[in-house]
Amino acid sequence: MTDTILTGPQVQKRYQRSGVTIWRWWHDDALGFPKPIQINRLNYWRLSDLEAWEADQAAKLTPAQ
Repeated sequence: MTDTILTGPQVQKRYQRSGVTIWRWWHDDALGFPKPIQINRLNYWRLSDLEAWEADQAAKLTPAQ
């Protein structure tokens, strides 16, 4: 199985957030945002890791009353 790899700009576009915000997310251990894979000092994320994090965040939401 091959996993889709996203670049930093693709992750920024996916979440509509700046690179600085993405950096803060992955350095905030409490948030649990996936750590990037570094190749030649560039950051990449596995799409499956991001989707798992999204599902985990959705599960933490409480239903509106």
